[in-house]
Amino acid sequence: MIINNGNNISFKTHINHITAKYVLQCMALSGVEVIGVGPQELTLSRESLMKLIEHSPINVVSANIPGLLPYVRFSKDRGALKVLVTSVMDPEVLPQYDVKYDGEISEPISALKRIQKEIDHDLFIVIVHAMGERISTIINSCPGIDLVIDGLTQKVNDNLDREGVVPLLCNNRRGQYIAYVDYRTGAAKAIEKTVVLRAGKKSVKEDPEIKNLVHAYNLKRNEHSRKIREKNQQEKLHAMLQKNPPNLYLGDQACLGCHLDMAENWRETRHARALATLEKKGRENDVECLRCHVTGMHDKHAVGGFASIQETPWMTNVQCESCHGPGANHAQNPSQKKMKMAGVKSCLTCHTEVVDPGFDFKTKFLLLNHSQKVE
Repeated sequence: MIINNGNNISFKTHINHITAKYVLQCMALSGVEVIGVGPQELTLSRESLMKLIEHSPINVVSANIPGLLPYVRFSKDRGALKVLVTSVMDPEVLPQYDVKYDGEISEPISALKRIQKEIDHDLFIVIVHAMGERISTIINSCPGIDLVIDGLTQKVNDNLDREGVVPLLCNNRRGQYIAYVDYRTGAAKAIEKTVVLRAGKKSVKEDPEIKNLVHAYNLKRNEHSRKIREKNQQEKLHAMLQKNPPNLYLGDQACLGCHLDMAENWRETRHARALATLEKKGRENDVECLRCHVTGMHDKHAVGGFASIQETPWMTNVQCESCHGPGANHAQNPSQKKMKMAGVKSCLTCHTEVVDPGFDFKTKFLLLNHSQKVE
């Protein structure tokens, strides 16, 4: 059985309704049987969510969100094992993520108890979207749950915890890690083994249908984004400039006049070829990946950053302004307008534990060779 804990779309983007449709199709081709609705799915309006569920090729469940499937029950082990799967959302999660869902969300514990009592089962699996002590409260209030999947906690190592006697699985890692669980049936039923697999090109064979879907999604997304930009960009830019003239990204060519030695050293680093690493994997249109391989993307406090490969090719790769901020003010008055000093926080924005485990700032920073200064 393959279960997905939800949170498959980004928070508050104008393409969520497009993304969700393609995600469901890709997961169906991957063999996913159940998806538990997470807070990211609730960034869709109730109308959009219900329409998505109606045409979903996968069981999308939540015990306490009216209108969704409250549960799904599978017959496994040649009919000898009835597996009951559901999901609950703690309403207190939504303010933490600034999600305003226009539908109803009922109390999760009573919803779980009702399903647990009314639906015959041998194995009860619950996806829980809650934070902190609320996870423990929900689990301990419903004795008899056999396995809990924590839909929000992000971990890289030691993904199997335990809440009392209930195994608690953390498996939210941007699709890069998959937890495989062995369950022992019979009188001594228990979680027998848990293995964490890292998904990659060497371990997972590329599926041609999914590849075509991803390509179709990228085309659809780019076209939709282009239309939105054409409609809003000039108006928003004008309003921003009138209210608070922002700093401007210039690109690496503007740095060469005064910082030639540093720029030449930068060209020898992987930062200068950051986009190429995505292009080799066919991920150059993946927004989640792209922001860490270009300069100035989605910066709300400045203009001129990366928009697309076609529109702003000069802002590709991880350039000087990725770490030091937009440089127009500095270029106009170098002695008075200093550039931001880069440090460990600059790096850890992209070199997170999930995407770059084992990243060591002190070692990697030496590769940049920024010892020379220009007065």
